[in-house]
Amino acid sequence: MASVLIVQALQKGPCGANQIAYTDIGSADKLSEQGLDLRNAANKTLPSWLLPNLTAHALKASSQPDAILFLPSTVCFSRVTTRNSNFQRLAKDKKLNPNQCEVHLIEFKFCEDTRPDPQLQKAKAQHSVLIANLNRQGYREVKLHVILVGVMGTIYKDYTDKSLADLYLNYHKIINLTHKLNEHSIRHASVLIKTRYALQHNTSNNSRGLGLGATAHNPPEPH
Repeated sequence: MASVLIVQALQKGPCGANQIAYTDIGSADKLSEQGLDLRNAANKTLPSWLLPNLTAHALKASSQPDAILFLPSTVCFSRVTTRNSNFQRLAKDKKLNPNQCEVHLIEFKFCEDTRPDPQLQKAKAQHSVLIANLNRQGYREVKLHVILVGVMGTIYKDYTDKSLADLYLNYHKIINLTHKLNEHSIRHASVLIKTRYALQHNTSNNSRGLGLGATAHNPPEPH
């Protein structure tokens, strides 16, 4: 769910849906139900035109970030317009040189509120081979944007706000998005705490021969 919130914000941002080349945040039907128009984006498997030198097997085995933005190298707030809305199609038709393009990998992770760095390093290691393959393809810039939020809702200046700003979201969109991410994290943490309490309570009752009682619900996936 958190990754969906981020992609929703990007879709409404200056880059728009046309620049989202790939997502791995849910099925196409579920994303459509949540108002995401990603008809031009590959889902679950990296698009072959992004890494034409890799085999289909290698693409399928590659690490999969939550989303990929594919942008012209001159991207800025005023330049992402309908003029380059077909940028992906030009790339697919091999009418653009890789050195005219930027590839932005997006990875969201929850982390310990007081120890965000391990998850940051984990994301970097997770996508290191993919980044190396993209660099070998000759793209002008390949960048990994790791967006971290604490499991109890902590929003970080360097690991949340800055990461979102680097994706061309303005101040107001970042404030709105981080508020939603904070609320989502707190709800998720509350479910985990209630589930743990229910499991401990049921285990205690069972050990006393009182039966299991009500079954605790499984916590939702954080994404």
